Amino acid sequence: MAFTLFPRQIRFFELLIRQNQILKDVAADLERIFQDFTSVDEACKRINVKEVEADELCREIARQLSLSFITPIDREDIYRLNLAQEDSINFIKSIAARTRVSGISHIRFPAKKMISDVNAMVIHTGEMISALSAKQEVGRIVREIKNLKGECEMLLSTGLSELQDVEVTQFKDVVDIIKWIQVYDRIEQVIERVDDLSDAIEEVVLKNA
Repeated sequence: MAFTLFPRQIRFFELLIRQNQILKDVAADLERIFQDFTSVDEACKRINVKEVEADELCREIARQLSLSFITPIDREDIYRLNLAQEDSINFIKSIAARTRVSGISHIRFPAKKMISDVNAMVIHTGEMISALSAKQEVGRIVREIKNLKGECEMLLSTGLSELQDVEVTQFKDVVDIIKWIQVYDRIEQVIERVDDLSDAIEEVVLKNA
C-alpha cells in the first residue's frame, strides 16, 4: 500500500445509513408485534440482537469520529445524529420489552395504528439521511413525518380516552388499564425520539445546503 500524508477519510454517511437500517429493522419488528401478537417472542429476540449490533456501531462511529481529521459535515452534527438514532433504537426495544412482559392479552387499535405510523416515520428518516448525503432538500419528507406525528397524537388521546371508559368489574381490569398506560407512555416517548431525529437531520440539511 502506498504511503500517503493525507489521512484516510471515513465514510460517515455510509455508517449513518447502516445505523438507520438497523433502526428500520427494529421498527418493522415492533410493528409485527403489534400487528400479530403471537410473534412477540421471536420479534423481541431479533430486536435484542439488532440493538446489540446498533450499540457496537454507535461506539464505532464515535471512535472513528475521534480519529478523523476530515468529516463530510461538522463532527458535532455526526455525533448528534449518531446518538439520536441510537436513542430511537433503544426506545423501540423498550416498547417491545414492555409489551412482551406486560401480560396484555390483545393489542388495542390506537396502539396498533400508532406503531404503524412510527414505522413509517422511521422509514422517512432513512430518506432524509440519504437526502443529506446527496445534498437534497427534505421539506416534503419533514411534512410527512409531522403529519404522522399529529395523527399519533390524536390516536394517543383516543387510546387514553378508551381506557377511561373501560368498565371496571374486577381487579384485573384495573391492572390491565395500568399496563396499557405504561405501553402508551413508551409509545409516546418513541414518537418524540423519532421526531427529534427528523428535526436533527433537517437542521443538518439546512446547515449544509
